[in-house]
Amino acid sequence: MKTTRNLILICLLVLGVRLALGAAFVRYPAIADSNHYYNMGVRLVEGQGFTIDYIWQYNRPPEAVVHPEDHWMPLAAVLAAIPMGALGISTGASLVLFVLIGSLLPLIAYWGARQLKLQESSAYYAALAAALMPELVLNSLRTDTTVPTALFVCLSLLLLNEGLWRGGWWRFAVSGAMVGLAYLTRNDGLLLIPMLAAVLIAYVLVRRGRAKVPLHWRGVVVWAAAMLLVMTPWLIRNWQEFGAFGSAETDDMFFFTDHNDHYAYGRHFTLDTMLAAQTPAQIIGKRLFEMAAGIKVMITGLGEVLAIGLAGGVAYLWVKRREHPERMLAALPVIVLLVGAFVAYTVFIPYKAQAGSFKKAFLMTAPLLIPVAALAIERAIPYLRWRYGVMGLSLVILAAFAFDLVRLDNAGAAAYYPRIQAAAEQAETMPDTNGDGQIILMTQDPYALSYAGISSLMFPFENLDTTYEIARRYGVDYLLMPSARPGIDVLLNGETDPRFNLVGSVAGTEYTFWRVEPE
Repeated sequence: MKTTRNLILICLLVLGVRLALGAAFVRYPAIADSNHYYNMGVRLVEGQGFTIDYIWQYNRPPEAVVHPEDHWMPLAAVLAAIPMGALGISTGASLVLFVLIGSLLPLIAYWGARQLKLQESSAYYAALAAALMPELVLNSLRTDTTVPTALFVCLSLLLLNEGLWRGGWWRFAVSGAMVGLAYLTRNDGLLLIPMLAAVLIAYVLVRRGRAKVPLHWRGVVVWAAAMLLVMTPWLIRNWQEFGAFGSAETDDMFFFTDHNDHYAYGRHFTLDTMLAAQTPAQIIGKRLFEMAAGIKVMITGLGEVLAIGLAGGVAYLWVKRREHPERMLAALPVIVLLVGAFVAYTVFIPYKAQAGSFKKAFLMTAPLLIPVAALAIERAIPYLRWRYGVMGLSLVILAAFAFDLVRLDNAGAAAYYPRIQAAAEQAETMPDTNGDGQIILMTQDPYALSYAGISSLMFPFENLDTTYEIARRYGVDYLLMPSARPGIDVLLNGETDPRFNLVGSVAGTEYTFWRVEPE
């Protein structure tokens, strides 16, 4: 009863902290991905379904600027739409469920700590660390995939552990359903499938070592069935819309040689194109760089105390694996998942890691990595006063960094969005160059322009000829420069092209309008 009361108090404290930070700093959706999910949530509330009014990539060029979502997953937009449908369309309303989900993550960390057989005080520390971890606090105030995926993934792993040890078909069913929800939030939720295979192999090996470890095989079938049941409606929708189950980018992303290859038009990437663009040394060097960057992401994301604790906790579990196999097996799923995500992103799709995807994959495991770090602190510092001192100091540091991260991130958004809105307002006053009854721009940030009420296209990673072809195909009226594309920014460096002419600028910003001339 006391434990329940304490956990409720922690969750209420976490909720209060997030509400206070949101009220103090959040005025706009976060930039990029979060903005996309907010935009799609608004369209859901308006009855326009899973559609967007901009083109941000060209892997499967749509028929029109307004088209069905064909790349990102749907659930984050649904989570943004539900409270907006009840409370009205606003940034604050869109965050309600994300804040609530973020406030539940301490329960995940506490449960994970108890599965590792930590003392109750250490389990409370893990819960508070999950509550105050800066990136988890920040992402609780974003309409993004990070916090929901963390909840679904970690719940799945905890229930999988319970099912493998104690049985119970419902544990496997809920665990599998959580995998399905994780996939509907982020594509890399599918990494849980090879994770399960690796964990089952580990269980078999431990059993051969004569440790008394149960293994409930029938539950694995229930797990897979529940996962497929949750995923199938979205897969059917994709097949009906596009004739494919997922994004067309999946075929190309393994062979990218530049981050901006995400925005290529009419090009297919293969092993041959990769070898033509980069030497073997460059290919290997990029992957080594992303490995180093990934390690840095984990260290800075956890903070020094938890990062050192995580390394020590993993080492302790390995050394004591024969003495306490149940502890090692309890931590194994999250460790395998993290290692799998690290290898997948840094080795196979390093330009996705560069774009921030590995960071999000790491954060989805963070609530269950923190208990492993807490285990190391518990075992390394036997004197309670010293241990509590280290724990308390680390929590203070986490809280301070969380406050500053939220403040700085939202200060950037507050400085950025008014400039985009100024550009959108000026665009509305400009002539419709092609007589289609609307102003369509080409831009670096179609998400923010959609928030400001303007349909747009992402600048392609191509030359001026291809850019003009795309602009004419989709009825683009103006380029909103700069483009951050070398083949297009030549216009800003003195090169002239009669198909694009400078016609205006946005006061107080770097933005200029270039009219797309008719053929």
